[in-house]
Amino acid sequence: MKPETKNDINLARIKTVQDYIRLHYGDELKLSELAALANLVPTSLCHIFKACTEHTVSDFITEVRIKKAADKLLNTNETVKGIAYECGFSTLTNFNRHFKKFMGCTPTELRAQYQRTTKQKITNQY
Repeated sequence: MKPETKNDINLARIKTVQDYIRLHYGDELKLSELAALANLVPTSLCHIFKACTEHTVSDFITEVRIKKAADKLLNTNETVKGIAYECGFSTLTNFNRHFKKFMGCTPTELRAQYQRTTKQKITNQY
């Protein structure tokens, strides 16, 4: 059996952190706690995470949260504000800013566009 390389160990550490973020995206995620999961200090986690994923830890957290929020917007009737807080954003303004940057539209625009498209598909079937 081949011994693990430093790269293998780092990839396993990053996967552990990513999995934790995906499960706890709605919680307050502290860099120090994420680093402890990977048995690293925060600066090392940031460096290794970026080297392995080409994303910062913060950008990854935001991306996971926005994707979860988009799914909830399209598949529930929850309010935008409720979804924002449920997905870990501390303010609605911050959520809207990140959402528009990542998705290219506001949460309300995404939901309205989806509802129009769905309605058109149903109308076109009859």
